[in-house]
This record gives sequence, structure tokens and C-alpha cells, in this order.
Amino acid sequence: MDLVKLTFATAALVYAVPAAAQAPDQTAAFATSYAAEAKADYADAIAPIKSIYTGTYEQNLRLGWLYFLAKNYPAAAAHYQKAVEQRPYAIEPKFGLIKPLNALGQIEKMLSTYETILKVDPQNTQANYWTGVIYLNRKAYGQAARYFEHVVNLYPFDYDSNISLAWAYLNLGKKAEARALYTKALLIRPGDAAATAGLRRL
Repeated sequence: MDLVKLTFATAALVYAVPAAAQAPDQTAAFATSYAAEAKADYADAIAPIKSIYTGTYEQNLRLGWLYFLAKNYPAAAAHYQKAVEQRPYAIEPKFGLIKPLNALGQIEKMLSTYETILKVDPQNTQANYWTGVIYLNRKAYGQAARYFEHVVNLYPFDYDSNISLAWAYLNLGKKAEARALYTKALLIRPGDAAATAGLRRL
């Protein structure tokens, strides 16, 4: 039994050494990358991560962000997508992915990504709001209202969600509800042009 314990202890040391040796290299690479990013030297920020790249979630997330800053949107989207696949229940890589998708004009993929976020976190205000905006831009006012209602219920005194929901209600013919929201928007931003114009239309 002592020999078995010794064998396992020895094996643990053998496997522990490479892991311990790798950690400082990765930490140093990330530190170098952060320093270069702070100077807006995005190529220099990408290089140290690429030099130790093994495809981990953290590396993909970092490269997604850096390629986005460097305006290499296809590469950014590819790395964020890898991070999404590595952590299916995580929200942060999905919000990261939204950025290059928006820059690439891939609205349908943005919408499906927001909907995936809402499956994990139905009350997520950012995902609800921007999903509503996409539907509002498509003049799908009923669907837009459903998402804006979530945000207004959570943040009743938020200007953006109130004014957006008011516009959706106005186009749905819900005049009393729209009037109440436009009036509230004027409490938040007295003299607001959008709210004033909405009330005039009513």
C-alpha cells in the first residue's frame, strides 16, 4: 500500500510540474497584452496571446476582444464563437460576439445570439432591450413591445426603454399607454424632443 501511495505521489509531481511551469508564461503573456492594449497597440497586444495559444476559453475571449479593437471583425467573431461553444451557458462571450456581428451587419445572427442569452437569463435587460430595438427597426411593433415591457417592468424610470415602448405602443394604436410613457419620459428628461413629438402625434 505504501508503494501505491508513493507511486501516486510521484505521478502527481510529474504532472504538476508542467502545469506550474505553464501558468507564469500565460500570466506574463496576458500582462504584456494588457500593457500593449492600453497603448492602443493592438497587434502587439494580440502577439503574446497568439504565442501561447492553445485554444482555451480565456485566450479565445481575449483574442475576440483584441481583434474587435483592431477592426478585424471576422477574426473577432470566430474567436468569440469558439468561446461561446466552450462555455455554452456563459453570457459574456455572447455579448462579446454581438460586437463584431454588429460591425459586420449580421443582424439575424445578433438576434439569435440575444435570444440565446435570454434562454439562459430571461430577465437580462440589455438583451431584452436590444432585441426590442431590432424588432422596432423591422416595424414588428408587437414583438418589440414584448421585450421593452420586460425592461420597463424592471427599470420603470429608464428613459430609453420608456421612449421605445411608447413608440411601439403608438404604432400599435395603444394611445393611452403611449401617452403615459411619453409623459414619464418627460419626467426623466424634461423638454425631450422625442417625447414631445410623440405626444403631438397623439
